[in-house]
Amino acid sequence: MAHNAETSLLVDRLIKALTKNPSEADVERCKRSALRTLANSHSSRINQFEITARLEGLEEKWRILNNDPLAEALHLRRAELSISSNRWSPEVLSLLLQLSDRPVDHSIILDLAPLKLELLSAPLTWADIVAEDPLDDRDGIWKNVDFAANNSDDDEQTEPLHSDESVTLPESSVFGQAVEAYIETPIEPATITSLRGIQNAQFCNLRDVDKFNLISKETEKGSPRTNLTELQAGRDVIFLLLGLPTSIFSQDDEGQIIVSKADFLEHASQESLTSLLQRFAVTANKLLSIRQWVRKDEKIPLEQTFQAALASRLEIIDRALSAIQIKILSRDVKSGPSLLELYDETSNMSRLLLQVHDILLELDVSSKFKRPFRILECLFDRTCVNQGIGDAEGYEYMANLFFDCFQTYLKPIRLWMEKGQLTGRDGVIFIKHDDEDVDLNSVWSNQHHLIEDSNSGLYAPKFLHVAAKKIFNTGKSVDFLRRLGCEDHGLRRDPGKEVAMTYRSVCLSSDLGLFSPFAELFDMALEKWVASKHQASLSELRGQLESRCGLHSSLDALEYIYFAKGALNINVNSRIFEKIDRGNNPWNDAFIMTGLFQSAFNSIPCIDIDRLEICASPATQQGLSGARRSMDVLEDLRVSYTLPWPVANVIRTDSIGLYQRVFVFLTQLQRAKYLLQRQKIAKSVQATEKKPLLQLYNLRHRLLWLTNTMLTYITDMVLSVATADMRIAMDQAEDVDGMIAVHQAYITKVEDQCLLLKKHKSIRQAIISLLDLTILFSDVQASSARQISSDSASTFPDTKANQKHAANSKQYKVAKAALDDEDSDSEYDDSRPNSTLDSEPTDARRLQQMLDTFRNLHNFVTAAVRGISKADSAPSWEMLANNLAMGLDK
Repeated sequence: MAHNAETSLLVDRLIKALTKNPSEADVERCKRSALRTLANSHSSRINQFEITARLEGLEEKWRILNNDPLAEALHLRRAELSISSNRWSPEVLSLLLQLSDRPVDHSIILDLAPLKLELLSAPLTWADIVAEDPLDDRDGIWKNVDFAANNSDDDEQTEPLHSDESVTLPESSVFGQAVEAYIETPIEPATITSLRGIQNAQFCNLRDVDKFNLISKETEKGSPRTNLTELQAGRDVIFLLLGLPTSIFSQDDEGQIIVSKADFLEHASQESLTSLLQRFAVTANKLLSIRQWVRKDEKIPLEQTFQAALASRLEIIDRALSAIQIKILSRDVKSGPSLLELYDETSNMSRLLLQVHDILLELDVSSKFKRPFRILECLFDRTCVNQGIGDAEGYEYMANLFFDCFQTYLKPIRLWMEKGQLTGRDGVIFIKHDDEDVDLNSVWSNQHHLIEDSNSGLYAPKFLHVAAKKIFNTGKSVDFLRRLGCEDHGLRRDPGKEVAMTYRSVCLSSDLGLFSPFAELFDMALEKWVASKHQASLSELRGQLESRCGLHSSLDALEYIYFAKGALNINVNSRIFEKIDRGNNPWNDAFIMTGLFQSAFNSIPCIDIDRLEICASPATQQGLSGARRSMDVLEDLRVSYTLPWPVANVIRTDSIGLYQRVFVFLTQLQRAKYLLQRQKIAKSVQATEKKPLLQLYNLRHRLLWLTNTMLTYITDMVLSVATADMRIAMDQAEDVDGMIAVHQAYITKVEDQCLLLKKHKSIRQAIISLLDLTILFSDVQASSARQISSDSASTFPDTKANQKHAANSKQYKVAKAALDDEDSDSEYDDSRPNSTLDSEPTDARRLQQMLDTFRNLHNFVTAAVRGISKADSAPSWEMLANNLAMGLDK
């Protein structure tokens, strides 16, 4: 019964532990079920070998799952259990195995760490010490010995030199009582006053060096001077070079190190010792200047890198000086180095670093704003000088220092070339971003600029001037691609494949070694580094401009519209000329002209007709009446073709003005040819032998020759050749700036050879005057045809010619009035020389005057073109002059 009661109690506690806030009914129900199960179960003991196998299997499984710490923890605990196990261990282990729930996921290794019991030892007290070794002085070991002669009659005892009062020790934690001890010691206890006295007596803590003169010849009482050994002097010299205060040297009011006294060596004269110490002082002054510059608070990364590089090299010097000092203080060394040996050794170790002192002097002279890249220039020049004089060690030293600083200067350049971004400190490099809003048509030229100094030179190290343009254009290309929406433009580069700008990769990769000039080695390495980034961005941008932005199609469109490529322009011009000849309605109406051009060029794939627009000034009634009288009226016809903004950055907006001027010149020539070919000499006129017939043939032939010659020259010899050369050069351009330069050169060449420059104004005006003769010739020809028609009508009154004469009588009157008013048009007379004709009653006289005017103007144009051909080597000028001369001879 007692066993059942104990079992019932254990089951009750187990149920309450496993369940949360159970009711009494639930507890009783679970208890009855558990007791019934226990009563009906007759299971045997747990198989201990099965438990051991399961545990070993778990350990092996955890090791396979790469959880060695957990497996090791199980192994250690099994080993401990094997030592202190009992008969119920298998049952306990079986229960733990059944209660386990994914131990790999839920176990925390830190919680499984064995507990370390720290044994807290009791603090040592005086009571413990006295208990172990009593201080009763029974043996008299603490008494002072009187070394004077013993006097048997003297019973007095010698007093101790120093006897302290009894010291009460703190209460011992062991005995719980205070113990009094009497301690006698020959050492005076240190006090704050005594420590301050020692500290103030040290020379290195003196603010006024003159108050402590270790090496004065004699004191105030006339005592002899204090001498030093060379080891002591050498140690002071090392202190000096380390930047520490010494007793031999001092600083003047300007902070320069000077020699205090130099008469402390018995075996050296004062003059020689002073000279030697002054050399040490010179070296120390330079090192001190470098140390002071390193401690400055600089904000620019390049200067901070230079400071870090100098600090690392100063540390090497300090380590070497410390090694010399250790050698001097070593007991194994019988004699240390002399001052001369020390000077030679310190001079050799600091020779290269002292070259930096000259660079620092140059930096102090330079302005603050110019100093960052001035560091690189000075280091670059010093490296070249060391190589030039054959100092291999100095060449390597300065080259490494230069490349350490150049790596920092390259970081903003790399960011600009790879991402097209400028850091907040863009004044450090030579590129400036324009914060104002820039039109997309000029974003390439106006968004970023090169910074110039006060002398209009590039604000960059001189060794970067050659590659600065490529660096600038590479970043602009990346920024341009980002504006095109090409964020992931394939320009991500592998840093491992980038050309390394280090001393080893730049200077040691050449087979010539030291004999290769450093400047050339650096230029070649920098060119490779820039080209690796420049070519990638250029290829990507060129592909985007050609495939996506339509650069070539835009050039084709300009040729079709402005340069009369194809036969569509002839049809458009014919309709325009018909409107001019009618003279009733405004011929240059913008809406009508835009529709005319758009319908004509609609079939050409490279032309976007939505971008094509005709702009014309409103014509007055007086302008309409005089539209037939001059070629200048065609200048009011302005063709506008809007280019896509990426293409407009290559073909600038100001270049379209030249296209417009060429278009006007070609239209004027085609207008003259249209007037000459519109009417043919009547057969009835050919049958006569009148004098005006020969004049008509002569003048018409010469005008046709001139017009065709100029049209052939401009279209075939100038525009076709120049455009083809421009296309080839643009494909070979390195970057967008190269494309812009090629197109600008093309514009300049076309403007020159088409006689559109200001220096060719007189020749062009003479040609326009010759073209105006075609208008007069057309009127005279119409007059001759009217006379022949009138004669035919008198002979054959019922013929259709009589009816046609009646219909054209009004047109003739208009043409006659135009001829008669030619002398009264002062503006026309002033603009072109020898272009007026005397008013004569007969057509023969008018034709003769026109022939004379043609000869004068033609001779002038031919002579002027021949003069240009002699000054210019272009063969097109000579061919034009010869063709014009042939027209005059015929």
